[in-house]
Amino acid sequence: MNLETFKRDIKSRYNTITGNEIEVKVSTMIDALSTEWATSPHALSQQELRIFTGAMIEEEGHTLYGELEDLIAQKERIERQIARKSEELQHLKYNLYNALEKHLSGNDETLEKLHQVKLQSIDLLEILEEITESAIITTLEKGSDTEETLEEIIKEITFTALNANILNATRIRRILASILQNALNIAEATPNQADTILRGTLRGIHSALIRSIEKFRQYLLYVPEEVKALYRDEYKTIEVELDNVETLYTQIIHGLLAHNDPVLISQLQTINNEISSNSDELKHLSKETVELLRTRLAKIKKGVTERGNKLLKSKSAQEAKAMGTRAWSVAKSTMQGAIKGAKEAMDKK
Repeated sequence: MNLETFKRDIKSRYNTITGNEIEVKVSTMIDALSTEWATSPHALSQQELRIFTGAMIEEEGHTLYGELEDLIAQKERIERQIARKSEELQHLKYNLYNALEKHLSGNDETLEKLHQVKLQSIDLLEILEEITESAIITTLEKGSDTEETLEEIIKEITFTALNANILNATRIRRILASILQNALNIAEATPNQADTILRGTLRGIHSALIRSIEKFRQYLLYVPEEVKALYRDEYKTIEVELDNVETLYTQIIHGLLAHNDPVLISQLQTINNEISSNSDELKHLSKETVELLRTRLAKIKKGVTERGNKLLKSKSAQEAKAMGTRAWSVAKSTMQGAIKGAKEAMDKK
């Protein structure tokens, strides 16, 4: 049987049937298989049956297909408008913060506070690579407490990026992979510092992920049911991700293998195994959060509206570099404050 001819004939025959009842049309077409094509629906192969049904659907749904295309075009137009407005809003934020920084220059403590507010106000995802690279390089240039400073910096950058929007599986993977890739790039360029860079980065990511999951868990406890309903599908996805959190790093590292030195990837995997084996906190917290998710989702009725979430975008690499350098400064201040507090506590003893 010539399939193209078969499809064309089916569509042509379908259009000659009068009336609007689908049941009548289908019955007529099945009878036509015998009278016009000398076969029966039971004798059709799977491919022939697919063509038979598909041709009827195309003709019956012709108007709906046209309406659907119009709606898709409208949706794409709205998405472009949202993207433009989001970018305008991002630039507005940067201009405002730049103006504030100029007026507050001269006071490092105030600038550091402003920087923290700034980090929490924008979505870092689109400039994450530049921020991470700048922060790591600045830390190496300063040359003191490198691993500890890196851990603090990466923890803050990762946590802020993860929580700029509702926590979801795709966002987790993209952020962790982006940060690890930048750490690998710099580790390859400075092999004598590779272990310090990778260890500090992984420890920072690990701490940030624990902190983010705990924050998400607290959110689940208190957020209203109608709000949770809006994010039902995303919650189901993150539930699967958290349920397999033990393999999350392994999968991300495996994905980085194709574009990086196998020796560095092996080193990264070894360090990750050491960190994971020394801490069960991430695993336990993830399991608790999964159980809470399942309990909460069971109470939410289906049929909720889909949420469109467009990330704010930025083209400012120089801005990202400045933020990375400032992240080093903030992390260093945080560490110094912690060390000072510990020393004062020891002196009192």
